[in-house]
Amino acid sequence: MNAGRMLLEPAYVIHRRAYSDTSLIVELLTPAHGRVSVLARGVKRGKSQKSLVLQPFRSLHVSWTGRGELPVLTAAEEAGVPLHLRGEALACGYYVNELVYYLVPKFESSAELFTHYWPTIQGCCHADTRQASLRYFELALLDQLGLSPTLDHDILTGRGTDVDCDYYYRVPDGPVAAGPCDENENGNGNGNGNGNGNGNGSGSGNGIKISGSSLLKIASMDFSDTQTQAEARKLNRALLHYHLDGKELLSRKLFKSFSTLGVKAHD
Repeated sequence: MNAGRMLLEPAYVIHRRAYSDTSLIVELLTPAHGRVSVLARGVKRGKSQKSLVLQPFRSLHVSWTGRGELPVLTAAEEAGVPLHLRGEALACGYYVNELVYYLVPKFESSAELFTHYWPTIQGCCHADTRQASLRYFELALLDQLGLSPTLDHDILTGRGTDVDCDYYYRVPDGPVAAGPCDENENGNGNGNGNGNGNGNGSGSGNGIKISGSSLLKIASMDFSDTQTQAEARKLNRALLHYHLDGKELLSRKLFKSFSTLGVKAHD
């Protein structure tokens, strides 16, 4: 880490864990330094003001000092109105935080992703914007990591994605036509017979079944219809599962528990 001292850096709390009886290690998302771990000394004593502020889903300004892997937090203050997530909204917020925690590199500029974070959390608070907000953030995260999915062409033939064609998406490579896409094609070279066995449990052995219409809408970040939302959710989940090396996210279990109990977000 290059910065020895940061003053009132915009930040969001992504995760926190005990360091000792009185201190915490707090994971932050910042625009200039990406993910940063800071040592918050003494914040577990009594009713520490820092402990009250250093919570998820709050817009903060934080200061720290130190050049090592674990600089010391020196100040933390509110920079906006906190969000109070409940039910499925809370599970979705934790899901976003887990993606950041496990995938965003430390000490690398994340300015664009940072700008998407708060609108995504706000979108999670309302059932009618939740799905689109999450899909947008997932793709923004993949883009930041240099892992944007191929959506605009068949990876075997090079032909542009056809709105009227169905595809199998081979994770992580890209889409392959599921069959001839118009009456003038003879079906040779469309790659629907061998597959690559992506092992993610979605679609067939050829990959994840997805329509050309959804691929093009995902590429343009248009999640206005339910089919695109559903297919984008399946595709993004498989891509992220691959890049997480199969790690299971605790937020998924939380979401399932809320769904089972019928607990809904407060809109």
